[in-house]
Amino acid sequence: MTKTKITSEVRLVSEVLYSGHFEVPWHQRYYDWKVEQVSELLYDLKDALDTGKTCYFLGSIMLVKPTDARPQKINDGQQRLITLSLLIAAFCRRFARKRPRDKSRETLALRALFCRPSNQISQLTDTSRYQPRIEPPKNDKSKYVQIIRGHDIGTNGLLTAAWNVIDIFVEGMNRSAPKDFFDFLMQKVEVSVLDIPVDIDANSVFEALNARGKPLDDVDLIRNRLYSYFSEVNDAPRRDEVHSNLENTGVILRSARTVQEYFRCYLQCRYGYLKKTRFYRETRLRIEKAVGRRSPSDYVLNLVAGLGRIDSIELFRTITSPKPNQNLEKRLPTVSGKRDLAVLLGELKGYKVSHPLVFALLHRFIIETNEEKKRVTGREATRSLKNLASFVMRTAFVATKFEPSKFEAAFANCAQIVFEGTDVDSLDILKELERNDEWNVVSDRNFIRNMADMELRDNQKARRYLFGINARIQVGSDVLREDRCSVEHILPQSQSHWGSWIGFENVNPGDWVHRTGNLVIVSNRENRPGAEFNRNFIAKRSIFENSPIQMSREVVDMYDEWTPEVIEKRSRQLAKNAAQTWQFSRRR
Repeated sequence: MTKTKITSEVRLVSEVLYSGHFEVPWHQRYYDWKVEQVSELLYDLKDALDTGKTCYFLGSIMLVKPTDARPQKINDGQQRLITLSLLIAAFCRRFARKRPRDKSRETLALRALFCRPSNQISQLTDTSRYQPRIEPPKNDKSKYVQIIRGHDIGTNGLLTAAWNVIDIFVEGMNRSAPKDFFDFLMQKVEVSVLDIPVDIDANSVFEALNARGKPLDDVDLIRNRLYSYFSEVNDAPRRDEVHSNLENTGVILRSARTVQEYFRCYLQCRYGYLKKTRFYRETRLRIEKAVGRRSPSDYVLNLVAGLGRIDSIELFRTITSPKPNQNLEKRLPTVSGKRDLAVLLGELKGYKVSHPLVFALLHRFIIETNEEKKRVTGREATRSLKNLASFVMRTAFVATKFEPSKFEAAFANCAQIVFEGTDVDSLDILKELERNDEWNVVSDRNFIRNMADMELRDNQKARRYLFGINARIQVGSDVLREDRCSVEHILPQSQSHWGSWIGFENVNPGDWVHRTGNLVIVSNRENRPGAEFNRNFIAKRSIFENSPIQMSREVVDMYDEWTPEVIEKRSRQLAKNAAQTWQFSRRR
């Protein structure tokens, strides 16, 4: 039998480091792990230790062995090896400087970091005389060597950021935790080492490893984790059921990104907030915790049955897609008033942070089988949807920038309460909205005061504000779609037209152009740029009086002139109208 030239062997990371001297080839990228990736590795290792795992597999690395005494080249895996060596360096400092000093572990750590014989005692204070085992790329080399020799460094760069995270992580441990963690790191962390002879094209092997097939995303990993609960021979029927339910998501939603969003939405409704950058890991931990002493396969079977339920998937598509399922829409609760369910979903569709809460509220309705309870659930769920839409829209108008990160955890955790709830009280989300009301928008008085003085320079925000107010007083016209309307500045934006506008001679017109009172919506065919249209208020009146949009006609009916005082007055009135449009409803 012919012996293969490329060999692979699973080895402890510590054994790999002990075995020689390594360098990163000049053509490899610099250290580029971000803080999130470093933190993920640290908490994965901690989880493996805490749960009593017998090993932690870190994937594959690729080494090219030279024929002479030169260092082995790390063609794949430098990020992991350098990060682990930084972790070892942090433990080395801890063992060397904390009392009582742990000389044996200090020596083991230094032997992994420096080319030291196994039969010699080493200490951190002598590392200026030791040769580092790993030589990173040129730009990282100096910082890396200073770190592993126990010196403090600056704050710039990804390598430094990684070190700071690791140093804080290790220094935050107490009692025996550093020893246990270090022992696990040295005795249980494994990699698959691919040894490439120097006469083989290492780059071709690297491409074969990294450019074949589709990289696994979080959903792939979650699916594999769920399948792992049905590995017994007699689990075949259940495994088929799980597979069928999981396949439903891809068949209905099609897009891999949408499937990912659905998984996260649904699983946050089950488990509360799941950080996007750690979605798989946190989901896995929540499932393991939820299983507890129950029959694991029974729990997972039930979880997947809900995840793959067709009307649940269709509900998600309805609240997120421009082409919702019309049959499902007919089964959703009706909403009284002019802001019906389609309007509420339309307002919230662009704010992904709200989707778990919207899903949880409507999911409670679609799964209810008792007709009387369903009626009450529908009424209370739609009340909360109105409150959610009012909160999101008011916040978006008042805040300089709507920041989803401020609400993501709170909304997801609230969605879990709604989703798992069984009584009417659990459908009421207003108190949660009030707890997260940074801009104090739940207060009508405060919202009106803010909007009365507001400038809306963002056309999309301005159109949504004006369109919502107009839609409350006018329904039924085909023109009343946001994509068929545009924002018109009555006092024009261009300075070239300001000279002919009577009433603005002694003020700076620029202070009034973007005030809400100076804005209307017009149909796209009415928007006529140019000197003739913008020369004065009288010229614009002739367009507004025949507009199909009631807001524009009201400007003509109510005002004979256009002045700063008129803009001020109209801004206050629009703010009051906005508070009525996006109002809050409390349970009696």
